[in-house]
Amino acid sequence: MATTVASIERSPNIVALEGPYSHEHVFVRGVRLHLATAGSPTDPLVLLIHGAFGGWYDYREVIAPLAAAGFHVAAIDLRGYGMSDKPPAGYDLRHAAGDISSVIAALGHDDAVLVGSDTGASIGWVSATMYPERVRGLVSLGAIHPSDMRRAMLLKPYLFMPDMARRMVFGVPTPLHRLAGISIPRAAQLEITRNTSVSFQRSNAFREIVKLRKKALGIDHTRGPIVRSNRFLTGTVPAKYTKTTVSVPVLILKLNTQRWEYLARLAHSRCHGKFHSLAIPGGFELPYWEKPTEFAHSIAEFARAL
Repeated sequence: MATTVASIERSPNIVALEGPYSHEHVFVRGVRLHLATAGSPTDPLVLLIHGAFGGWYDYREVIAPLAAAGFHVAAIDLRGYGMSDKPPAGYDLRHAAGDISSVIAALGHDDAVLVGSDTGASIGWVSATMYPERVRGLVSLGAIHPSDMRRAMLLKPYLFMPDMARRMVFGVPTPLHRLAGISIPRAAQLEITRNTSVSFQRSNAFREIVKLRKKALGIDHTRGPIVRSNRFLTGTVPAKYTKTTVSVPVLILKLNTQRWEYLARLAHSRCHGKFHSLAIPGGFELPYWEKPTEFAHSIAEFARAL
């Protein structure tokens, strides 16, 4: 019985949550990827991309509001996560951007507004440089283009101590990661705690999120993808795209801190299209949890103007 329960706890189906969305899979580039979708397929597509410790469920409270605002909404489980396939290879920014481009086409769209958080934002920036024809607009929070993140950390390391620590921890070769005693659930909970308000941390919603993430991070065969995806924050891209500018409209959701003012300036310097920055609703870096209605409204306002 204990073995059976443990097996169920590690099954991808633990994130098959019910709600005002449908679960579907698309086959792209030899892998099957899961998405939670809502809204009419004839409406413009908004594709929600989670970070290194997350999954589609991070956005579950904003899917319905965005669909009601007139968008076809899809929250993806990236390869290696949740209910998506977990192949042994393909965990780099080039493959991730290729997956996003292919998913947009598989959902029947020519392009999409990409919304990325943390390393999901890294993927969004790289997608906008490699596949500009697929990206109608980009909403970024928690990260900027990985080449610019590396530059920022090199030039002003005192602003990026947590990022540098994360880079060091997840830079350990994947086969040695477990031997090094690095706890992914502990790192994930630290990320949640550091990026949410104290009042939210006292709520039932916070406890439910921590519990769900802990289960999701324990799904079979996810450890390697999680370790590799954490490297996307400052990851490398094909050389010809390292200095490629972004032509699509960009919205940066940021905090009013010295760190984020600096990152926003670097992000702006990469863009030669429309660029706008906006203070994150609630003042913390995970607004899709703390302020989902306000977050969805910000996305919808940006997307409608494109």
